[in-house]
Amino acid sequence: MRKRLWVLLVLALLLSGCGSRVKELPAPAELFAAIQADVDLPEMIDTAETDLEALTGIGPDSYDSAVCYRLCEGTAPDEIIIVRSWDEETAGSIQELLEKRLDYKQESGQLYLTEYQPVLQAGIVRRDGLTVSLIVSDQLEDIMRVYDSLG
Repeated sequence: MRKRLWVLLVLALLLSGCGSRVKELPAPAELFAAIQADVDLPEMIDTAETDLEALTGIGPDSYDSAVCYRLCEGTAPDEIIIVRSWDEETAGSIQELLEKRLDYKQESGQLYLTEYQPVLQAGIVRRDGLTVSLIVSDQLEDIMRVYDSLG
């Protein structure tokens, strides 16, 4: 009888770890600061307050916090948008809008930014719980390492 109890106890402990929640990334501003600390990014400016809705259709009522970093100058397509949504459903909508933004950048880049096609085609939209990110950068692998180390 005791042996069965121990077996059940061990099984219960093992199974309790299976339902663990996804670790949420830091807030968008903190996440970008971590990226900036580890990756040598070009000079970028946060335009979330002025451009995020116009670029993506993501309005301030859809998120808790957001950053939208774009190059200060030059024609390179670098863009890092990080949005923390209020809930799972809204995160899904934000993901769709960021995927549309990436598609737009890739399509328009075929006409105007042909030299940057590899960077544009490698661009990704990533979702980590309530945080959704669009990343277009020639340093994508280094940025992904930061995400993986925090998530």
